[in-house]
Amino acid sequence: MTLTDDLLAANARYREGFDAADLQVRPLQHLAILTCMDSRYTSQGVLGLSLGDAHVIRNAGGRVTEDVIRSL
Repeated sequence: MTLTDDLLAANARYREGFDAADLQVRPLQHLAILTCMDSRYTSQGVLGLSLGDAHVIRNAGGRVTEDVIRSL
């Protein structure tokens, strides 16, 4: 199997067990987090948040850019 095959299989398993479809698009905590794209952590984990609590925007350096502002 290739990495792509592994990722697609993992996505299929995730979809089958996904139980957060009832969450609203708007974050429950009315919060947006801008953070770096470091793969060693999740901002939800670091801040004690749950899925659906915040919009999370990740970029190189966690810097405010025009793209970040447009995303908000």
